[in-house]
Amino acid sequence: MKFLIPNYRTPDSFVDNVAFTLEKMGYKVISMPQQNSRFLDNRFTHFTRLLNEAVNPNFFTKQEKWLRKQLQSSQSFQVLLTLTQALSYETLQLAKQKGIVCVGWWGDTPANMKKQGLIVKGWDKLYLKDANATEKLKGLGFDVSLMHEAMNPYWHMPLYTDIAENVIVAGSFYGYRNYLVAEMIRKGVHFNLYGRKLPHWASQSVKDIHLNRFIVKEEKSKLFGGALACLNSTAMSEFNSMNCRAFEIAGAEGLQLLEYRPSVESCFDIDQEIKTFRSIDEAVELVSWAKNYPQEAMQVRRAGRKRALAEHTYEHRLIKIINDIS
Repeated sequence: MKFLIPNYRTPDSFVDNVAFTLEKMGYKVISMPQQNSRFLDNRFTHFTRLLNEAVNPNFFTKQEKWLRKQLQSSQSFQVLLTLTQALSYETLQLAKQKGIVCVGWWGDTPANMKKQGLIVKGWDKLYLKDANATEKLKGLGFDVSLMHEAMNPYWHMPLYTDIAENVIVAGSFYGYRNYLVAEMIRKGVHFNLYGRKLPHWASQSVKDIHLNRFIVKEEKSKLFGGALACLNSTAMSEFNSMNCRAFEIAGAEGLQLLEYRPSVESCFDIDQEIKTFRSIDEAVELVSWAKNYPQEAMQVRRAGRKRALAEHTYEHRLIKIINDIS
């Protein structure tokens, strides 16, 4: 079985983890040639793409243009797999004409879909990480299943030698996360903050300590495991779902503090494998608990990693996809 993934494999990205795992499983993967991540993350490039999408109804991204060339070539593919990526009806029909199975796995919040998103005819199977959105698409007749992202045991693993006093946050600083961290700083919690450049409106206390460094693979795992705790939160557009960070932290044997939502209970045992909070004060109390009860915290760390290895690797997810479409 040969997989066609029409996107770039930037280090430790969703695409990179899925393609890497498929190759480890013995499958052939064709993806786009590697690009400089600075170019891909360039704000001018992003703005230009959004402008073109807004004014040109027939606009194709570079990824979709590349895909169409692959579909029009003499190469043979069995599965088209998109990862948080929408395609036009016309492109899906090109794939169907060649007998290719079309699978879409959306790893972001469904609220971030642009235009029609995945809601077009032509998909053989869809996967979303939000239970409510999954039921919504089922009502439209789509063959869609709930599927979270995962962790990659080849680089999401325990690499720490000791545990520091700081709480780590890695990722984008949208409004919710900015306020949460700023308030916890005000209440005396010490942080190490990683990720791409902060928005101009970020709180000054966050700007003062943000390291403006994007972390991936083994470095990310070492920092997750070596932190007193890992604070994990999601944006206001995301509701009953889990982000990839939840599984990566567990894989790195980090102590995870995650805001509560019902989907946590289907992935981890709360208190035994993960700690959850419903307020800023509860999050601060969990940080104090981690400081005062290191042995108990270590038990949670190890149990969380054990659960991640048993149920939440990319191989687990891909085996399900392959079984579904076989």
